[in-house]
Amino acid sequence: MIIYTRTFNASLGQFKQSAVEMEVTWRSSIDTAANLPTSDNVEQDVRYVIDSNHLYVYLNGAWLDQGAFDVMDIVEERLMQGLS
Repeated sequence: MIIYTRTFNASLGQFKQSAVEMEVTWRSSIDTAANLPTSDNVEQDVRYVIDSNHLYVYLNGAWLDQGAFDVMDIVEERLMQGLS
């Protein structure tokens, strides 16, 4: 799965977005982002938040919002992996 992160470049005063492909572990869905677990998380865990339709990935000790979940993105990614 492609995961997006943002880093701040202080000298430019800008954020830079990076895309990294990594293996993730899907965990159970939760009702709201406020319910994201604060303990026992493992790097690269992914959770779907029902009320916002967003995916969150756990990286570097924090939950990162990956935006709206689109099942077709996952289908397309799997299809492309099968073709390569």
